[in-house]
Order: sequence, then C-alpha cells, then structure tokens
Amino acid sequence: MRALALALLLLLMTGCAPKAIPCPAPTAPPVVYLQDVQAPVFRGVTNADLAEHVLELRKALERSNLDKAAIRQWYSEGEE
Repeated sequence: MRALALALLLLLMTGCAPKAIPCPAPTAPPVVYLQDVQAPVFRGVTNADLAEHVLELRKALERSNLDKAAIRQWYSEGEE
C-alpha cells in the first residue's frame, strides 16, 4: 500500500513540473510608455503661480524620464 501511495505521489509531482515553453518576446514597448507626457499650461498671474508652474514642469519631466527608464529596462530584459 505504501509503495502504491509513493508511486502515486511521484506521478502527481511530475505533473506539476514546469515545462520549458518558449515565450515570444514582444516586438515593441508597451503603448503606455510611448504616450506623450502632457506639459502643464501656465494659468497664473503672480510669481507664486510661476513657481508652482515650474514645479509642475519638473514633475512632467520626471514622468517623462521614468517612462524612458522603463523602456530601457524593457529592452534590457528582452535581450537576456
């Protein structure tokens, strides 16, 4: 009985073994990384409004750079 249980256990374990199935690499980066980052529009009249606008521009630049970094990472993962 024990031998039968052991044989059944081995049979069940081999059914869960990972199989080497090649995964085709995508040919283009994800669309979300190719979309433009919208530049904020200045709608102020004071120097404080101008300072806030500069901060918004910096945030837009940072988002753009993060997108480019994600594309670089995507390409480096595809080369492996």
